[in-house]
Order: sequence, then structure tokens, then C-alpha cells
Amino acid sequence: MIYWTLKEAEGELLGLLADPNQNIFSENELARCNKMKIEKRKKEWVLGRMTAKTLLSSDGLPYAGQSMSSILIDNQPEGAPYLPNAIVAGSLSISHREDIAVAAYTSLQSTHLGIDLEKIEPREMSFVEDFFTEAEADYTMQLTGEAQTVWITLVWSAKEAVLKAWQKGLRLDTRSIEIHPIDPNLLITKPPTWQPMRWQANIAGYPHCWLGWQRLNDFILTLAYTTPESKNPADSLEIHRVDLKNFPIT
Repeated sequence: MIYWTLKEAEGELLGLLADPNQNIFSENELARCNKMKIEKRKKEWVLGRMTAKTLLSSDGLPYAGQSMSSILIDNQPEGAPYLPNAIVAGSLSISHREDIAVAAYTSLQSTHLGIDLEKIEPREMSFVEDFFTEAEADYTMQLTGEAQTVWITLVWSAKEAVLKAWQKGLRLDTRSIEIHPIDPNLLITKPPTWQPMRWQANIAGYPHCWLGWQRLNDFILTLAYTTPESKNPADSLEIHRVDLKNFPIT
């Protein structure tokens, strides 16, 4: 089972950093956040961590009933978040864009997750030339209007999700991953469920991933998780959205 959630920013998030009675962040986490110079980055970090901690402490998950300040989230040297004092070994992934954060978690020890959120917005063709494979760029040029804008956003987000699941982030060339074309009619609709994606790795030594996407209004959400070599979508794990009933700010 994979659990995921999404939360829009509400209330004065940064005020929590100065509140001596807050029970969300540890002293080390507060110190790390306070070193950040850009307020936007601070707000994204706070919202992302709060969303992840609220997910982990939801009913049925390993940290249910625990104080959020006891749920420590750190980052691996290459950027991937992890739980240094994990009750159950597993994988955590966080993404944020503007005033929205998403988080995904699984307790499966053999699985790594990557979740990514991107806003659907126009990008210059130079962006495609720099980060897309030749096949991806060729398909981009066959599309027009909204379908092209959604496709570019989706390809970028899908690459990020896989790179996160590989625990590498943008330290690898984005062209090491190639996303296969998606029907333009599907690109401009808003599928209510996860849509599996076909893709290939152009680099050896990294595990296969299940990869899927959703469109949420003006945003694209992608999720990747490492799997055995079986690529049958019917073998995919169950993906469950969690409603954050215990989010600290309402």
C-alpha cells in the first residue's frame, strides 16, 4: 500500500517557527529552517514537512497518535527525505509548488517513492531542447495549445518523480529517462484516477519503476515507485489518498 495526500497552505505557517508552544518541529528542524534566507523557501519547507508529518501520524499509519515533533524528517546527502528514527522502515517523498504540498509514504522496505507536483504553465521551447530526449521533443512539436502545455509539464514532472524514486533527484541527466507519448485527448481531460505511464530508462543500473499521473485542476501530479522487473500495470501497488483530518492549522 502507498499512502499519499495533498494540502493547500492555510493560516500563518511561518508564525509556527516563533511559537514556543508549537509541537510540530524539533529543535534541529527549527534550526535548519531558520537558516533559510528566502521566505518562500521557508514556507514551502514548513508546509511540506507539516503535510508529511500529518500523513505519517494519520490513523492506520506507523506514527498514529504520536506528537509531530517526535517524527523527525531529514534528507539524504542527495536530497531524498527519510525518517532517521523510523518506527517502520519505509520510503517518504515530498513535493511542493506555490501554496500546495504533496507527500507519499509506504512502509515497504524494498520500495522507494518519488512524488512530484507541477503547475501547468507555458514553457519556452528552449526548456524542451535542454531537458527532453529527441523523441519527447519531436512529440512535443506534434502537439498544440493546451495539450502541448500539459504534455511538457507532465514529462518534466514524470522525470522528477522517477529520479526521486531512484534517490538521485536532478543529479542525473533528465534525458536518462524517456516518457512515451500520451493521447492528446487524455492530456486535456482530468482523469479521476492514477493513469499508468509508459517510459524507458536510457541509463543502466537503476531499478524499474511503476509511473503514474493525475491532473488536479491546474496542476500535474506524478508518482513513481521502484518495483521488480515485472512491468504489468495489474501488478501495481494499491495507492490510497489520505484525508488530513489532524492537520495542525485549519
